[in-house]
Amino acid sequence: MLLVAGQLLFWTVVPWLFAWSLPLDVVSDGIAWGHEWQWGYYKHPPLPSWLAELFFVALGNIGPFLLSQIAIAATYGLVFLLGREFMPARWAAAGALLLAGVYYFSVPTPEFNHNVAQMPLWAAASLFYYRAWKGGGLRWWLALGIAAGFGLIAKYATGVLLVAMLAHFIRTRGLRFMVGNAGPALAIVACVAVVAPHLVWLFRNGFPTLHYAVGRAGTASAPLDRFVAPAKFLLAQGIDIAPAFLAAAIAGLLPRRPASAVRDENMRFLLWLTLGPPLLTACVSLATGLGIRDMWGAPMWNLTGLVIAEAALLCRANPAWTRLAISVATLFVLGLLVWLFSNVFVPEFEGRPSRIQWPDQQMSQSLAAAWQHQMHRPLTIVAADGWIGGLVAMGTSPRASVWIDASYAKSPWITPRRLAQEGALVVWRIRSENRPPPPLAHVRGLQIVGVKSFAWPATPKAPPLRIGYGVIPPRGNNS
Repeated sequence: MLLVAGQLLFWTVVPWLFAWSLPLDVVSDGIAWGHEWQWGYYKHPPLPSWLAELFFVALGNIGPFLLSQIAIAATYGLVFLLGREFMPARWAAAGALLLAGVYYFSVPTPEFNHNVAQMPLWAAASLFYYRAWKGGGLRWWLALGIAAGFGLIAKYATGVLLVAMLAHFIRTRGLRFMVGNAGPALAIVACVAVVAPHLVWLFRNGFPTLHYAVGRAGTASAPLDRFVAPAKFLLAQGIDIAPAFLAAAIAGLLPRRPASAVRDENMRFLLWLTLGPPLLTACVSLATGLGIRDMWGAPMWNLTGLVIAEAALLCRANPAWTRLAISVATLFVLGLLVWLFSNVFVPEFEGRPSRIQWPDQQMSQSLAAAWQHQMHRPLTIVAADGWIGGLVAMGTSPRASVWIDASYAKSPWITPRRLAQEGALVVWRIRSENRPPPPLAHVRGLQIVGVKSFAWPATPKAPPLRIGYGVIPPRGNNS
């Protein structure tokens, strides 16, 4: 498909060409964690971090950009395969093409993170569940369980998709069939087998990811606020998928009598898996008062195009395929332009560098050299927040570990014994001319050394980036 080829080529190469540094989540939640190969991290489960590390090591800076687009391209392909289960190839292709109008398939994709990583896994799980639900045999239940397990170690939000599948299965096949059938049991066993090492890690480390998720989401402070978060979330999701419906309308794919299509078994399947996860997420927020992030909806709309295509097919619409292709191509180009303006052109014009415009190589080389001059030994530990620490560490050779916020809980790969043996470079950003104490001033043994300034590579007229740095000498070092 031209769309898949274009996604892989343009959405990989264009961001890579214009990016001086990797995006925030790729650095802080990707390679800074993945380098340590843990079975979990304090924010999220491990799979996306492992993948980001693999592609960065293999291909350098272009690796994470390519990885993200492989995830999106795979999602297109899996959605097409699901469509082919119950509609002609042209209509299934239309269902996949319309995803170019879903926001999550364009502007956010250069930043590979846990949301992007879920997208092909949700699509795969949906395909395998459909085949299992239709009586395809134990192999598809096994495949569903494996896909569900990998989805959960990508991000726990996969759980809402699994709940939607469970509800759909009970509604259509009955609870007795589920209990008495070997397929669902096999899927559960396979899922647990994939997730088991992460579950062990959670128990051993006191469930830090769950504590982080609750703290990150926030809670409603007043009764009426409970309604605000889910309403904003659902409104944002509606806006994010609206261009897909616009493209469908231009192509004549929006049927005049969509209600009649809901009686179709396949349409109900699509609606359960498309509307179930966002509505369930909103209901959980309403019931508990927990906040919701708009980007959590990223994997929830994979089947949007198939919903439109199936409704149009059942209502015997006569679409204009050429107009559909032109609309999709226009949305594709517009997505690239929006990304360029928001991440490159506007920040350069305003003198406000974006996250992909940081002087990471200069920072890494200069600060590593300062450590070497001070300590006369290789740099192996960088203490900082995940972003700055990741930028500094990723350019060192061999690559240093990031001691996130100088917290042993956030960085279990750093122990007091290792710190005593190797010491650490401590870095932080200075935003005020008054040079306030560093954020990590509480760290025992910190010796503040000085400040380094770096020009912004894409916005040289902006005030220079000022990085304070200090050292924690290893024990027995007389430097």
